[in-house]
Amino acid sequence: MRLHRLFAVVTAGLALAHLVGRWYTSPILPAAHALAWFAAAALALALPDLAPRTRYGLALAGVALGALVLPSAGTGPGIQFLSPAPPDPGLTGEPLRRWPLLVVAGVGLALAVSALPRRAADRRRTAVAVALALVAGGLALASGRADVLPAYAVLVGLAVLALARSGAVAVALGLGLAAVILLDGPWPGWVHVARPPSDQPGLEFLSPAEFRRRFAGAPWPASVLIDALRFVAGALVLAGCRWAGRARERAHGAVRPGS
Repeated sequence: MRLHRLFAVVTAGLALAHLVGRWYTSPILPAAHALAWFAAAALALALPDLAPRTRYGLALAGVALGALVLPSAGTGPGIQFLSPAPPDPGLTGEPLRRWPLLVVAGVGLALAVSALPRRAADRRRTAVAVALALVAGGLALASGRADVLPAYAVLVGLAVLALARSGAVAVALGLGLAAVILLDGPWPGWVHVARPPSDQPGLEFLSPAEFRRRFAGAPWPASVLIDALRFVAGALVLAGCRWAGRARERAHGAVRPGS
């Protein structure tokens, strides 16, 4: 088995382990989410037909996303707190960890997309890219999520660039899907269907059994769906970058190994 195929199998297995654990609220491997993104970074390094800048950019983004979802020291089984945590005063704690990693992931994706092979200008492709930008702008205005708009704008901009410059439809779809997830969807509150808010003004303490009874039985828990869509978005970006690289090699008359 080639190395990139081995990494693909490992990535898919870790992603599946994470999703199954989230479904049953009983993690199979607590770090499976982070390890899946780290394995995706290794897959990007091992994939053939990629330009060096695309390869290293995707790997950098994968490492940043893996570090972003690493379980913190305070998470674990036991009593669950349903009410939102008090706002973090100043740029400390989670925001201090989250935003630099998002910036690193954005830089990696920008490197990867900017290195995709350029294709001849096409009016239809340009028109679709302009329409995509307009729809994305409408969704941003409708959502009102000012806290995620910078990351959303970067993802949409890279999706438009990948489509207009390189015709990489799969890459544009993956980046666009990741952007829509950031906005909590154009349907307000759709990611919260499995976590109804508490009716009590203070904290609500739940035993592990009660937590599973409330949230594990709903069809398609929102957290599982969102994580699954993120993995789909990552797979689309990886596959789209490779397809673009293979198209470039064929256009230059490269001979594939074993042919």
